[in-house]
Amino acid sequence: MRPDLTALRDSFRGDVISAYDPGFEAARVLFNTRIRTRPAVLCRCADTADVVTAVRFARDAGLPVAVRGGGHHASGLSLVDNGVVIDVGGLRDIAFDRAAATVTAGAGAGWREIDQHTYAEGLAAPGGECPTVSNAGFSLGGGYGPLSRRFGLGCDHIVEAELVDAGGRVLRVTEDEHPDLLWALRGAGGAGLGVVTRLRYRLDPVPATMVGGFISWPIEQAGAVLRLYRDLYADRDDDRLALCLLLSADPAPEISLYGLYVGPLSEGHEALAPIRAFGTPSADHIGELSYPDLMHALGEEIPYGLQSRWTGGYFREPGFGDDAIGAMVDAFARRPSAYSMVRFDLLAGGAVARVPPGATAFVHRSAVHYVSVISLWQRDEDTAANVAWADDLAGALRPHLTGEVYQNYADTGLADWASAYYGANYPRLRQVKARYDPDDFFHHAQSIRLP
Repeated sequence: MRPDLTALRDSFRGDVISAYDPGFEAARVLFNTRIRTRPAVLCRCADTADVVTAVRFARDAGLPVAVRGGGHHASGLSLVDNGVVIDVGGLRDIAFDRAAATVTAGAGAGWREIDQHTYAEGLAAPGGECPTVSNAGFSLGGGYGPLSRRFGLGCDHIVEAELVDAGGRVLRVTEDEHPDLLWALRGAGGAGLGVVTRLRYRLDPVPATMVGGFISWPIEQAGAVLRLYRDLYADRDDDRLALCLLLSADPAPEISLYGLYVGPLSEGHEALAPIRAFGTPSADHIGELSYPDLMHALGEEIPYGLQSRWTGGYFREPGFGDDAIGAMVDAFARRPSAYSMVRFDLLAGGAVARVPPGATAFVHRSAVHYVSVISLWQRDEDTAANVAWADDLAGALRPHLTGEVYQNYADTGLADWASAYYGANYPRLRQVKARYDPDDFFHHAQSIRLP
């Protein structure tokens, strides 16, 4: 039955878009265009009051809900069929407190916007690469970035949240107020606990200039570069060098390392010299740069508007072996789409590993490397071949993986997603869910289940 939107529109400051309104088809598109979900209504919120209104409307109408920020959910759970999408992407206010070394950001603000407020003062939080990912979606599910190995995850930096609960109440969530909910939001904030509208982060001192950038080699050297990368972090205690790896074709098939050294320039040049001298690079863009310079150079290697299948997992320690390297190199050569890639973009260890796995809801603290198999294509008729490619490579790598999966790279094909995402923290998460959403109002395919 078509919901009556009259009262909702009258009390809503933002945009209410139904299937009968112009712009609906464009409004429901996600980053992954393989998702074809059709909501009953999208509520593009202008402020926290709009979120409250949308929650109460959905509850009164008996409609299911989904929460959307940047629209990057890998499996499309930020939309819901025949339900209400509460879109917080427009909440982008930013307030920087230099004295407290914190920044408060609306749920929809991106990290480039946040860095513009903080970096001039020599401060930053470990944000993510992609410019269209919202800070809330990034941090509530963990939040790896180029600064994470040195300073920790995005979720580790959350000191306060504003959240609209299932009853439409606005909660201030801190260590003193609702500390159990703050624990859960640090890693499971997208798992059906409420709608986060604002986050406050503690900031870290970051050098004005560092050594970093990216360096690439022809694909024929991929096996050797993968072994170099693996060995680079074997028994490495220094958390200042953070390099990620990418197998891609942009424009020619190649393997790249990118990242930075968070420390003195002389030490950075010394740390990166053996890498720059390795093999025969096809491109070397390592040099002195600022953190925003690096972030502006990253995150746009995946074009908006492609269909995707995203899968992967954490490698067992001490690292991936030659069998796994061979599987990745061979599979990359056989990918059916030139857009597809293999990424190591969640480099951990260092500060990430220094936080106990039970200190926050984010449990993945011990593994250093995470592999993402990302199949990307355009046409519907190519779907089967591209999905099979990703799943086949993931299957070949499975013996080398821990079985844990990064929840921000959600995979609705996982049989035991609760264990894969949250491990031993899941029973406590169920208790928090029961306290703050006892009716399971914020339910989706991979939301926390009630006890």
